[in-house]
Amino acid sequence: MENVLVSISVLAGAVTVCEVLRRIAKELLWPWRGRSKGNLSRSPHSEPPNLEVVVELFSTLQLCICTHELRLLGSSGLLGLIPALTLTYLATLIHVSTFGSATCNPVSCLEHYLCGQSNGQIAAAKVLAQLAAASVARQLMELVWALDMSDLHWYHHQRQYKCTSTLNTTAENGLVTEFTCAFTLRAALFRFHLLKQRHKIHVVAALITFLVFAAGDLTGAVFNPVLAYSITFNCEGSTYPEYCFVYWLGPLMGAMTAVLLFERESVDGADARSATEEAKEKRS
Repeated sequence: MENVLVSISVLAGAVTVCEVLRRIAKELLWPWRGRSKGNLSRSPHSEPPNLEVVVELFSTLQLCICTHELRLLGSSGLLGLIPALTLTYLATLIHVSTFGSATCNPVSCLEHYLCGQSNGQIAAAKVLAQLAAASVARQLMELVWALDMSDLHWYHHQRQYKCTSTLNTTAENGLVTEFTCAFTLRAALFRFHLLKQRHKIHVVAALITFLVFAAGDLTGAVFNPVLAYSITFNCEGSTYPEYCFVYWLGPLMGAMTAVLLFERESVDGADARSATEEAKEKRS
């Protein structure tokens, strides 16, 4: 139980520190702001570009740090299936609620660029910030584990932070799995874009938890290239090209397929909703 409590404390500490850093950045870079908190479907110009990049950096750092700790805790076998899924759901819910404008996913940055919601320079800067955060998170977690705050951390430290690949199937099957996960999540976001924010975050958290349950034994159900780079690419068991093939190409193809199939429908639905609300205002 002590190991679990220490891991939960690490998660809480990471979220708290990153949230403080985000707020400090907003105070410094956007003193005159009128923003809505935790907005998944944000306006592309709701924040200054430099602030968007900084928020992306700190949010990706939070995601990677927490996932490193969750993966270590999950691989230890200290949690049963239900507690592990519950913790995954709660962690995802907190991430979605605190990230603000950040996506923490280079595929989403590419999507925003292709859909005209972001220019190329901002999209590239966000991807670079995500990669930097992913690399820093790996180094930071080694420093945290080196403190030996629990037996689990001590054992991982003694093993020199070695990890095994989460790819437990062929590269082809892994590609299909990551494709399916990314496609499902992106399609759901398009389908549920009209939901209120407080409902949408629960839908996203529940869907990600389900995907982790359904596909976690095959690939870890990462479907995020930057997150995979942080937690998987240094692990033994698969080659670097296999990792790129599964964890970069799979999510990219899955998300882009969803964009091609559902993006226009989502835009039309949003336009129809706006027109309806405008008509109601005129009648009133």
